[in-house]
Amino acid sequence: MSTTHLISDDSHLPYTIVGKKREDRKLTIPPLLSLVVLNRGGRPYRNDYFRELERIGNFEIISVEGQERSFDVEALSARYPQVCFLLLHQRVSAGEAVNLGMKEAQGRLVLVLWNDMLPGPLSEGLLSRILSQERLCTVPHLQSPKLETVPSIAAPAFYRNRLKTLPMVPSADAVPSLFPFDYCGLYERERFLLLGGYDGLISNPHWQKMDFGFRTHMWGEKLLCSTSFRVRYLGDHEAEDTTPDASYGRFYLKNLAVRFDGDAGVLPAGRFLPYAGKQGGSIFSRIREFRDASHWVRENRFRFCRDARSVTDLWETVE
Repeated sequence: MSTTHLISDDSHLPYTIVGKKREDRKLTIPPLLSLVVLNRGGRPYRNDYFRELERIGNFEIISVEGQERSFDVEALSARYPQVCFLLLHQRVSAGEAVNLGMKEAQGRLVLVLWNDMLPGPLSEGLLSRILSQERLCTVPHLQSPKLETVPSIAAPAFYRNRLKTLPMVPSADAVPSLFPFDYCGLYERERFLLLGGYDGLISNPHWQKMDFGFRTHMWGEKLLCSTSFRVRYLGDHEAEDTTPDASYGRFYLKNLAVRFDGDAGVLPAGRFLPYAGKQGGSIFSRIREFRDASHWVRENRFRFCRDARSVTDLWETVE
């Protein structure tokens, strides 16, 4: 049985909703924007944080709580009726948290950020302009707590057949990024769901975002920066682990190993031996993983419009 899915299958992840009463989507016009707030680290000043978000606009807010129960959820829910708290029952990856928040959100655009980030002004004009550009994701001009520009644009390149990711500053509007830095971005909800969201079977955040980003570009969707859209970190951001680990194998098979033959993506059988040799371990596990990936590529073969090497061409004119 295949373990890969066209659409993210997060139905096995139980959670509880506390707060804002959910409306029947069939009876309401979707709002322009929802906010999904991921939580990490300590939780001081939560009241102040939601007050700041409230000042930005009257948007639906979904706070995806960590596995640990927070004592202040009931009080915050009573004080901020537009906030919906999604209480996880088990530990999940950041990508799975985004998938769950996206499933609950009602906005046509969904801003994903962490609880140590604050967005700048989100005018209706800016949001409508971004929505009209039909992008899967618009990444912000990210700033440090001292308002310094964070090199948050990820540009891929192959050097001696090895994939490198180069960080760049957002120098101009509509510059492509391989993936949303720190998962932060304005996602068009329907496009995100059709893409399949983040792969919950990839646990390493770096390779999870790489998988999402390559799939976005290989399937012809747009992931671009808007310099008018700003988000500021409230604290220091730690560098993430980019070491190839167990997650890398799944990323490789779904992305780097796929060849575009003119009208469809294929996973050549000849990719198996190099893959098994690099991954090591049980040959039976490697066979099962390769078979699952082949099945997934075959199911989605006509969604590919370029391969991973062609994706790097998108950055050739960007300096």
